[in-house]
Amino acid sequence: MKNNIIGFVVYLLATILLSPSVGTILLSMKENSDRCHYYGGKWNMTDIAIGVAAISIGVAIRYFFDFKFSL
Repeated sequence: MKNNIIGFVVYLLATILLSPSVGTILLSMKENSDRCHYYGGKWNMTDIAIGVAAISIGVAIRYFFDFKFSL
């Protein structure tokens, strides 16, 4: 449960601060690694759903509060 909360926060912050594309890439890289090493080649749908929810909330926050950082 603790790793799910940390993952949620990481994907949310990456989406808000950088871009939705970065959040999606981080999610896909992490879940593909987990699929290969921990879940025997099967996707863990709970982790994917948590990541997609975090990215969706991050997109909504960027849209409504107009977060745009130029680095």
